[in-house]
Amino acid sequence: MPTVPLQALRHSQALLLACLILASLLSWWYLVRMAEGMPTLDTPMAFQPWATFSMWMVMMVGMMLPGATPGILMFATARPRSGTGGALPYLFTLGYLLVWAGYAALATAAQWGLHTLGLLTPSQALSGHLLAGVLLMAAGIFQWTPWKQACLRYCRSPLGMLAEGFPDKRHRALLAGLRLGFYCAGCCWALMALMFVGGVMSLTCMALLTLVILLEKVIAPWKRLADTLGLVLVAGGGWLLFM
Repeated sequence: MPTVPLQALRHSQALLLACLILASLLSWWYLVRMAEGMPTLDTPMAFQPWATFSMWMVMMVGMMLPGATPGILMFATARPRSGTGGALPYLFTLGYLLVWAGYAALATAAQWGLHTLGLLTPSQALSGHLLAGVLLMAAGIFQWTPWKQACLRYCRSPLGMLAEGFPDKRHRALLAGLRLGFYCAGCCWALMALMFVGGVMSLTCMALLTLVILLEKVIAPWKRLADTLGLVLVAGGGWLLFM
């Protein structure tokens, strides 16, 4: 099997990193432009399913790809130095994003339902303190669950899959990306749902959630951060419920 020189391998990793950074920057550029172009109306806008799904999908790329980048680069570093291994990190990334495409579809359906019931403000945030408080408290409690901790532990160290053999085939790399995506969605779905509290198109809310998700995946005291965030969310939800 032909091997790839070390210098070429480093070049391919640099190209992969550049692609990930470019995709994230383009997503944020699109989101900023969309937020700036939103009309300031006092009445809800007409719901457009495909436009809403596209918005959520771009949000998933912009918000989740930065946190997944360390794991993707770890995968690229550990891949076999073969002539056909260059596509594996990109297929791995595609599998990861396919899971978040599914989440974007579910979020679109949820937004559609809330819009139909008249439970969203013009900024696409929950209109009542009751629902917002319950969602905040639920997200906070989820931070303390074993499910959250198990999923986050895998997201922080995705190369545990090497114990089962490196996914050195293209379809296996895609499946490995799907697996990482499911674990990532398993630990972050409740945090992402908080967009309905801050406003679906709130750039401030997007930036804060992106930072929190990134910190959970890269800093050493991740469990302390997750527990503290849970306490803050429960307290905030309780304040909304009983204010």
